[in-house]
Amino acid sequence: MQIVFDPNTLHQTEMGSIIGVLYVDFYTTCFPGDRWDDFVVVVTTWWLEAVAKLDRGFEREVTLYFMDGPYWLTLARQSGNDVQIRCIENRTGGGVVHDELVSLEDFSKQLRRVARQIVSACQRNRFKSEDLETLQKALGN
Repeated sequence: MQIVFDPNTLHQTEMGSIIGVLYVDFYTTCFPGDRWDDFVVVVTTWWLEAVAKLDRGFEREVTLYFMDGPYWLTLARQSGNDVQIRCIENRTGGGVVHDELVSLEDFSKQLRRVARQIVSACQRNRFKSEDLETLQKALGN
């Protein structure tokens, strides 16, 4: 499993939203889809906050939402440091479209790596927004 962000797709809308390609690659399937375009700064901030609750033991299950489309991931703590990831599509014929057991530590490291890549790409592009500041705070920057 790998969280994928493509810095070459990053752009900022007139309203200030920062958008780019962000998805989860399970090697047999990409969720929500290969080259999925979304609000990368907001989504990554949400995910960092949710995973921190899971990691600290405040929650046993968290939901990681994508902003565009009816897609989300649930991470449910299992024995040890493992979490069950379920990819959910909330539409007719959807439901759980993929599930996999992964290490919470590995997922968290990948998420933090991607969040740092997003911040760096935004800085290179001289993007500024309150959402970006919130992401930097979530990273501890």
